[in-house]
Amino acid sequence: MGDLVTEAAITGAALVRHLNDARFASLRALRQLLRALDAERIAIGVLHPDGSSLQEELVWASGFGRCGESERVLSCAAFADEIRGWLASTKDALSIAIDTRSPAWHEVPCDQLLLVRDCRGKNDGGTLILAAQLRGSVVLPDETARAIAVLIREYAGRREAATLQTGT
Repeated sequence: MGDLVTEAAITGAALVRHLNDARFASLRALRQLLRALDAERIAIGVLHPDGSSLQEELVWASGFGRCGESERVLSCAAFADEIRGWLASTKDALSIAIDTRSPAWHEVPCDQLLLVRDCRGKNDGGTLILAAQLRGSVVLPDETARAIAVLIREYAGRREAATLQTGT
């Protein structure tokens, strides 16, 4: 599985870097990763510095879920301690088990929430991350997490360039 996810992440990063339409390229990358991870939903967004919430920017969902831009704010209060520990570490990925009896399950209906970041990225106003809602458990090898981090880095670069261009 790691090879499929790594390939999808690297291909997605190349699309984001080289295609003129960054939005299309980013959504295409999310779609490829959703399939490779066999995820229910996948998003790129900004994790609040204290790990309490995730502000989604782009999302791709399986089935009839809404895809594209997102303004959804996901509460991470139920697992904020795990996230804070991860943010203080040098690991690119964090897997959080979500039990159906957990209060978090109603907002994040999945078995596992996979968070991936680029440890080398700037974290001024929060950490740019990829969040995948998975059915079942997935062990993400370090090299696969690093490949997804490359995608996040490319997305961050295009995002920053667009911000500079529009002045917002």
